[in-house]
Amino acid sequence: MYPIFLLITSCLFFSILATIIKFNSNLIHPIEQAFFRNFISIFILLPWLINQKIVIPKKENFKLLLLRGLFGGITMILLFLSYSLIPLSQAMAISFSTPVFIYFGSIFFFKEEPKKNITILMLIGFTLTLIIIRPDLNLELGTIFALLAAITHAITGLLVKRLSRTESITTLMFSMVILMTPITFVPSLFFWTVPNSFDLLSTLLITAIVATLGNYFWTKSISIGNLTNLMPFDFTKLIFATTFGLFFFNEKIDYITINCGIGLIICNTLMAKINKNNDKVKRVFSDN
Repeated sequence: MYPIFLLITSCLFFSILATIIKFNSNLIHPIEQAFFRNFISIFILLPWLINQKIVIPKKENFKLLLLRGLFGGITMILLFLSYSLIPLSQAMAISFSTPVFIYFGSIFFFKEEPKKNITILMLIGFTLTLIIIRPDLNLELGTIFALLAAITHAITGLLVKRLSRTESITTLMFSMVILMTPITFVPSLFFWTVPNSFDLLSTLLITAIVATLGNYFWTKSISIGNLTNLMPFDFTKLIFATTFGLFFFNEKIDYITINCGIGLIICNTLMAKINKNNDKVKRVFSDN
């Protein structure tokens, strides 16, 4: 249950992050926000890195780390743009296709054993998500950005799972912000605005702190947990995003969203129960 708790906690922080990005989008471009999120995070993580002692990544993992940084940077830019262009609940709902890509990717690449009941519930949850976004889903630029981000995010998740076998969380997090800072800096030059107010600088700092915490909990959860068990709980972002969208941006909640959201909660509860029962069965056999 501990990895699941970490994942849900990361969902809360990522939803707060999306709210801040949307709030700031009229003051500073989302791509520039992505740059500052990474740049400031370097200084946030540096004391922790020094305290943990600097560990040089294994030579054979450099290419994977570079790929992770590339896809992570692309994902961040696409996500930040989508948060500023479409409602938070819609952006989060579209992102729920990520667990599907990761779920089947983990089975194909990591040979994780698929569970029939979990697979069925995963597909039901994804279908409910599609129903949520269907009434308002037009082929807008923000929608396209969100969908592309879901795909690149899945690739990033699979790379992190592979790298976590040999690399520490410290290495994964610090290498990410180091690599993603130049990746996000170059496109931000086309939209550059000097952040010259205390309030804006403060929110950029908060953005980096919230994002760093969210990334830590997310990286930690998938490094110690089973992907096929964890990813269904990514749907909890919908609850947080919808709540924040309602209170801060007056985004409407319709009955379809409410009913399908309840359906997602039921799916998550059933999946947790199935996983718990499977763990009990495994312990019985191991004791014998």
